[in-house]
Amino acid sequence: MDTLIVVALLLVAGYIGACVIWPFTACRGCSGSGRRRSPSGKAWRSCGRCSGSGRRVRIGRQLWELGHRDD
Repeated sequence: MDTLIVVALLLVAGYIGACVIWPFTACRGCSGSGRRRSPSGKAWRSCGRCSGSGRRVRIGRQLWELGHRDD
């Protein structure tokens, strides 16, 4: 049981470290390309989820910034 807790804490620490070092990840809507096919499938459009950048902020990074916000 103690080993399971230690492994879980290491995984959480690794995810927090990744969120601090690499705050962005590929957009799930366009797979990081920044564009999507139109409904007809003939043309390309900018991705609405990431506004064409191909990146999105990780959820862990959003929580990190929320906790470290200067009010």
